Amino acid sequence: MTKKIKVAVVQRSGAGSAKDNLSAMASLVESCVKDCRDLDVVVFPEYCYYAPTTMDESQKVAEEIPGFFTDSMAALAKKHHVNIIPGTFIEKAASGKVHNTSVFIDRKGEILATYRKVHLMDAIGYKESDYVERGNALCVFDSDVGRVGMMVCYDLRFPEMARSMVLQGADVLFVPAEFPSGNPLPPRTDHWDILVRSTALYNLTYVVAANQFGALHKDNPFGRSCVVDPWGTTVAAASGRQDIVYATLDMEYQREIRDKVATWVNRRPEVYAL
Repeated sequence: MTKKIKVAVVQRSGAGSAKDNLSAMASLVESCVKDCRDLDVVVFPEYCYYAPTTMDESQKVAEEIPGFFTDSMAALAKKHHVNIIPGTFIEKAASGKVHNTSVFIDRKGEILATYRKVHLMDAIGYKESDYVERGNALCVFDSDVGRVGMMVCYDLRFPEMARSMVLQGADVLFVPAEFPSGNPLPPRTDHWDILVRSTALYNLTYVVAANQFGALHKDNPFGRSCVVDPWGTTVAAASGRQDIVYATLDMEYQREIRDKVATWVNRRPEVYAL
């Protein structure tokens, strides 16, 4: 495991065409590696490539793995020698629906892991399962920066998911998201902040969360992308605009926090079921 991991969290909107978004993502990766020497990981928000609104639209833009989008991101990763989590994109599913999918592409341009969103947003006026097929597996894997766990947006509301991944050895959790501003309920900015920070704190694990920002259909995601350390402290946070924030994850500090707080030692799994 790398002792220190340098991450770049890109905050932008997925509004507009896939072609324009892909071009913007390529430019942003270039900016990230230029501005941060020895950068390890670039992470984008959910649906950063393209954000469909209907079943028909989703099926039209759905891609396979490997496919045009993943090949394009792989070329960028290899060119700039950086790991990339390119948010999520629409992947074809055998059921006739689609998957909301994220991948981890390593510095060699290889797809190291694939995560299909497990918890779909069938709540608060949304019905994601109308066109998205649920994934059925967690995503925890080894990389050159350590053992990584990936989740997406609504997954944050299920604490057992993050806990399960950390129990499987995850050193850091990456969370691409498209967390909206509130319609039809009051703004959920506080929910976002609390969910990200609490996930880091109760698991004593770094959480890197990239949220969209800007006008996007009716959602208008509010940004507030951030990196939270295992003490629950926000160590980097994006402003209310398109932004890139950088942070260094100190794995030795994480080990010290885990040793001192000792929740992993004092757990009583024989008393409760996860």
